Amino acid sequence: MSSLLWRGVALGPGGIGNSQRYASNRRFFDETSTPWVRLWADWPVLQPNRDAAPDFTRLDEDIAAARADGRRVMLTAWRYPRWANGTDALTPAADAAHQLEDRVEPGGDPARRKDLTFKLPADLSFGSDWARWIGLLFGRYGSEIDALELTNEPNLQLWPQIGVADAVARMMVTAQTVAAGHLGSPLLVGPATSDGAGESRLRTGHDTFTGDLLDRLDAHGFTAGPGFAWSHHSYADVEGDLSGPDNRTAQVRSLLVGRWAGWPVGDATEPGVLVTETGARLDRIAGLYGLEGPAAILQRQAEMIERNWRRTQFGPEGVGVGMVCLYLFVTDMNYDAGLCDLDGTPRPAYYAWGRLPAFS
Repeated sequence: MSSLLWRGVALGPGGIGNSQRYASNRRFFDETSTPWVRLWADWPVLQPNRDAAPDFTRLDEDIAAARADGRRVMLTAWRYPRWANGTDALTPAADAAHQLEDRVEPGGDPARRKDLTFKLPADLSFGSDWARWIGLLFGRYGSEIDALELTNEPNLQLWPQIGVADAVARMMVTAQTVAAGHLGSPLLVGPATSDGAGESRLRTGHDTFTGDLLDRLDAHGFTAGPGFAWSHHSYADVEGDLSGPDNRTAQVRSLLVGRWAGWPVGDATEPGVLVTETGARLDRIAGLYGLEGPAAILQRQAEMIERNWRRTQFGPEGVGVGMVCLYLFVTDMNYDAGLCDLDGTPRPAYYAWGRLPAFS
């Protein structure tokens, strides 16, 4: 497999005002020669009511602008409207007490519970609302995007976690069937695994989830083929400067060998991995390395991002990895991993990212 890495930046699904719109970030992509952009199809925002057609206006504009600039586009399907997952009848009071064992840690603050829009729909079959949603994305954007990612961090965000691997396996089977009905479908991508370690009722470790998902895919008789890429997130590798057997991306890739005959060539002896989200959070690296003062923290962020890139491109940890996609350009105050401050002022990491080679 080629050692050349696709390089991308994921914009946020929300953000303040237009800070995460493609047009607001256009100059950042240009200045850093970043060829890929990852955007979000946030289902409950785009179609909050079953009986109303989705409003794709903003997403249409973002994708059209990115394509006009020659960017390659990955679209990530995210969350589930309450009408599609059976929670639409819950009142606010009922929501506050609903299945808390699957939504908040024991003794945790109920106000910090997982949102209802992260509850998995019971039906993920070819005839489901979810399948129709994926088909709608294929039909509208199939020729305008390069990749469609089916979910985001299912082993962390989604609930209930009990049975989540089988649910994601069913999503992958269904999406492949839906894609077969569309000419020129983009690359399918999933499962966008969170790289967290350890188990609880609210989360499943990346290694356990990967093994469980592969088992469930086998049980469903699934074969990926070169049109389906495995995706993973790698914050721990960047922030912890993880190499060798500790590198979690390499751990995931090793679990795929012999079992995942997917992108790029459909050969299970050469499985590929796309890192569709990664970065270095300022509070996290400050704590890990005992750093004080913004200058030292920002400089370490830049060093971590560049070191991870070079380790991925040139080190054994990067074998089989085809993409590194950072999150974000303009940072999120609640997830401070951006290459720029909230006002768009570039950080040292922005210039480090811009110095790296770009392959589309």
